[in-house]
Amino acid sequence: MNYKLYNGDCLEQLDNVENKSIQTILIDPPYNIKKDTWDDIPNYNEWMLNVIEKLLMKMKDNGSFFMFHNDMPIISRLMVGIEQRFPRLKFKQMIVWNKRFNESKKKGFLDGFIVRKHLTNWNKMAEYILFYTFDNSYKIKPRRMELKIKALDISKEILSKNGNLTGWYSNIETGKNFPTRETMKPITKHLGLEFEDIVPKYYNLRTHHSVWNYDMAKRCKIHVTPKPLDLLKNIILHTTDEGDKILDCFGGSGTTAYASLETNRYPIIIERDPKYFSYIKNTIEEKYHKKGIPEIVEEIVEKIIKEIIEEQPSEEIEEIAEELTEEEQSSEEIDYSKMKVSELKKECKNQKIKGYSKLKKKALIQLLKK
Repeated sequence: MNYKLYNGDCLEQLDNVENKSIQTILIDPPYNIKKDTWDDIPNYNEWMLNVIEKLLMKMKDNGSFFMFHNDMPIISRLMVGIEQRFPRLKFKQMIVWNKRFNESKKKGFLDGFIVRKHLTNWNKMAEYILFYTFDNSYKIKPRRMELKIKALDISKEILSKNGNLTGWYSNIETGKNFPTRETMKPITKHLGLEFEDIVPKYYNLRTHHSVWNYDMAKRCKIHVTPKPLDLLKNIILHTTDEGDKILDCFGGSGTTAYASLETNRYPIIIERDPKYFSYIKNTIEEKYHKKGIPEIVEEIVEKIIKEIIEEQPSEEIEEIAEELTEEEQSSEEIDYSKMKVSELKKECKNQKIKGYSKLKKKALIQLLKK
């Protein structure tokens, strides 16, 4: 289980994150609507654009950027600022998180706000998620010019049903359209660019359109605005693969971390408030940091690596190597690799073994043989 937590100001802590290493950036920043003490920021628009600038340095070319917000005038100013300041960032969608729907467990509660008399406006029961990706079409024309290949030669690779030329290639080169895997084939053939070089990672799970129905998250004992775990999982599953890194520089209650860990991704979380940071850290350690055999044998694995590098294997490592070369494991042998620490210690007592280093080694051997 891989993850990283940083406690401190996001503009400073982002220096710890490797450039172009993040597949999906998923942030729920302060909305600047004075919801709490942390939600009142001077020069908010400029501050947010500075944060976004630093975040984009960390994102892969085929990565995705998601940002929650709920104040439309602020959103509009941010979108104008993003368009002017980050021309490579391409707006893809404004996702509406709808909180009141027929299947919602909280519909009855929310209906109470609808039936109030003397309302002069529709009650807002939604938040918004801005979705951006990089426009990588800028890579295509310079490569074509460098290789001295005519655009016409690539266009001829895919003709209309009547055998005529179309504008499919020029639309891709100018950034009007993303290539499909089919239209990318001639580009790869002539220019050597791959699909992943141009097109952001996205998996159509055929489950959602741009309005998402999710219940509000359960109340959090330390944070007033947690986001639904399943909603964040949905974003993660659509835009990443297992093992990909996900960055959230406004950790809050830690939901991005939990959604990432539950989908076998690698979360990198930054949180300024020590109280929230401790909550995230403790929750991960208590709920997700399983005390199983792989963690127990980590020290032995490190020792093996060190001794291999130094070419000085100890008797312990030679014993492990010797056991690994045996043709097969006894079918009657207990599978120690599935045991947790408490179970290993109990088994040591049953076998009258002092300590459990011997069983740790057996567990490692069983794991390596699997």
